Amino acid sequence: MPAAHVRGRVALLGDTAHAMTPNLGQGAGQAIEDAVVLGAVCAGGADGLPAALAAYDAQRRPRTQAVARASTTAGRFGQELHNRIAVGMRDIALRLTPGRVALRSMARYADWRPPAG
Repeated sequence: MPAAHVRGRVALLGDTAHAMTPNLGQGAGQAIEDAVVLGAVCAGGADGLPAALAAYDAQRRPRTQAVARASTTAGRFGQELHNRIAVGMRDIALRLTPGRVALRSMARYADWRPPAG
């Protein structure tokens, strides 16, 4: 099981919870999302701090782990290929990919809505 963003009364945010490679440019954005969600679950505080922190962890961990994995994968294809044939195939595939398709593939990382009220 991946590491939790919460232990006891301590919640980790940003890079302390989910450091990621810079390949998708999402590090600071994920930290801001963490802060917004943590504030929202703590503001609802009827069930107390332990419940709020558990809700924060449950809401944030799946998304941040998915973004971190995608960033690592993007880095592997973008920077870690050394075989000339593989690099050439990657470059051809990128040139042939329509811009709207490339943008759509990135949109899922930028399309986030804060928790309701």
